[in-house]
Amino acid sequence: MRAQLVCLFILCGLSFSAFSQRDFRVYTEADNFKKNTIRLMLEKNKPGTYTCTITFKQLMGYRCSEGDNNFSVTVNGSNLQQIASLTPIENAGSYSISYSYSFQKGRSITKLDSLYPYLLPSSPGKSIKTSGTYYIGELFGKSSSDFYAMGFQYHLGDTICATRAGLVYEASDNAEHGKENEIYNSNSRNNIFIEHIDGTLARYNVQGSIKLIVQVGDKVIPGQPIAVFDKQDKIYSVIFDVFYLNMKLKSEAGTNYFTARPRFLLSENNIDLASAFTNYPDVIHPNEIVIKELTNREIKKLGLKH
Repeated sequence: MRAQLVCLFILCGLSFSAFSQRDFRVYTEADNFKKNTIRLMLEKNKPGTYTCTITFKQLMGYRCSEGDNNFSVTVNGSNLQQIASLTPIENAGSYSISYSYSFQKGRSITKLDSLYPYLLPSSPGKSIKTSGTYYIGELFGKSSSDFYAMGFQYHLGDTICATRAGLVYEASDNAEHGKENEIYNSNSRNNIFIEHIDGTLARYNVQGSIKLIVQVGDKVIPGQPIAVFDKQDKIYSVIFDVFYLNMKLKSEAGTNYFTARPRFLLSENNIDLASAFTNYPDVIHPNEIVIKELTNREIKKLGLKH
């Protein structure tokens, strides 16, 4: 019987680590250069790109530079910045401010390069076999046309490689051992999340004991080793999916996250969707794909060639 890998498809959570007050903070302070004006400040202490949405519950006597009711702002890096100014309205009857805020991973994008070539997530020269995945909602009679993921099977000692250049914004290698015949347990899954240059977000959902080779905040290039299966375990597998944030639309799950369908470099001159239950015998990392999204400075520093 061919093994099926279960991909828990809940895009509202995406298994991100819980946000805390230390990670993000929005607050107000007086503008020392403009009398009675208030600055709305945002502090972020996590790597990667996030979209912050501000919703005013009450805005009386002030005019917001970014809109009256709500607005969103994209924040890169770890920094402190002003995101809006609240200017008092002359002769207003009363003055009152109340707001809430939320953060979502990624920046809002509306158009993808559906033909962009991803590398298979293994070392060059190795073979890799795919397995089936299915939407866990099917167990309860539900379906989702927005679901897409691909399972990859590995062996003890094998390396997981980055499929594309990007920034590691979350990674874990301390998951519990899975139980026999267990369908899904998030505590038995390690996760590596990488933000790509085009704004898409990749999740390597790993079942099996791994040792991370990268750290949160690291920049990786296509084909770079990011983890290795270093201990004896029941199974060595990765469920790989790519998603993106679109603040203008709502998905079937009721969130702003949507699933992409990455096309892999399956062999020389063959870029296509990977097929389930298929063995790809010779993983390749051509130089032209590795350097495709790198700057000239990065190419020179790494000793690569155009």
